[in-house]
Amino acid sequence: MDFYVPTIKDINEIKNALKNNHKRNCEMSPANTVLWARHYRTEIAFWNQEIIYRSLWMGDEYSYSCNLQDSSNPKELFQQIVSLAKEEGQALRMHCMSQEEFAMIDEWYPGVYQMSSRRQDSDYIYLREKLATLSGKKLHGKRNHINRFEENYPDWKYESIHAGNEDECAKMAMQWCLENCADEEDNWEHDKIDESKLVVYAIRHRDELGMQGGALRAGGKIVAITLGEALTADTFVVHFEKAFYDVQGAYPMINREFVRNELEQYTYVNREEDLGEEGLRKAKLSYRPEQLLEKICITEL
Repeated sequence: MDFYVPTIKDINEIKNALKNNHKRNCEMSPANTVLWARHYRTEIAFWNQEIIYRSLWMGDEYSYSCNLQDSSNPKELFQQIVSLAKEEGQALRMHCMSQEEFAMIDEWYPGVYQMSSRRQDSDYIYLREKLATLSGKKLHGKRNHINRFEENYPDWKYESIHAGNEDECAKMAMQWCLENCADEEDNWEHDKIDESKLVVYAIRHRDELGMQGGALRAGGKIVAITLGEALTADTFVVHFEKAFYDVQGAYPMINREFVRNELEQYTYVNREEDLGEEGLRKAKLSYRPEQLLEKICITEL
C-alpha cells in the first residue's frame, strides 16, 4: 500500500472516499485532509476506495485513522491497519476514532485493545439555529457585542467570499497574521504563521477544495473572514475564523452572519477543538455547544 502526502491534486479522490462519511470529527473532511497534511506529518493511502490516514506520533511511530463505521467491510479494513502497523514493527495506535468504532473492535477482539481520549482534542458541535439566533439568557453577552458592532459600524455588510473580494480577504488574513503572530516578547509563533498561510491558500483555492467562505465589511474594509466545508449531510465544519481584535463584536458577528447566510441546510456546526488553549476553550464554551465530540485513541493492551 502506497502512502503519500496529499495535495490539492488528490482532492477529487479524497472527496470520493469520504462521500458517505457520517463521522462529525473535523478531520474527516477533504479540505482539512489536504490543508493540514504537512503540518501534522500526515500521509494517506486508499484501500477499496476508502481512505486510510497515518501520522507520525511522538517521533517516528505511526498512528492510523480511518472510517470504520461507514466502511463497506469494517473488520477487513481494521485488519488491514493492524497489518500496516506490524509491517512497521510497532504496536497498533489509532487516533480520531469514535466510541462506536472502538465498540466494534472490542466486539471482534475482546480485551485486546483499549481506548483513551484527551479533553483538548474534543470537537465543539453546535446547533446551527442557536448560532444563527443567539437567543436565550446564556447568550446575551454575544448579542451585546453584536449590538456594539452595529452601533459602531452602521454601514456594515456581510459578503460571501467570491472572486471580486478574495484579494481583500487574503490581505486581511495576512494583516491579521502581522498583528497576532508574535508573542509579548516579539517571538514569532510559527503555528499561527502556518495557519495564516493556509487561510490565504484556502481563500485562493476554495472552489477546488469545496469550501465556502464569508466576510464582514465595516468602515469600507474587510474586518473578519471565515471558511469551512461540508462534513456530513447535516453538519458543516468551520476551519478558519479571523477577525481584527480592535473591532468590537467582529467575531460573534461573522459567526452569526455566516451561519445565517450560508448554512441554512445544515443542522449542526462543528467549530473544531480548543487544543488545550485556555482562551480558546473559554470562547468556544461561551457559545454553549450542543456536544463535545470525543475523539478516541485506540492502542493495544
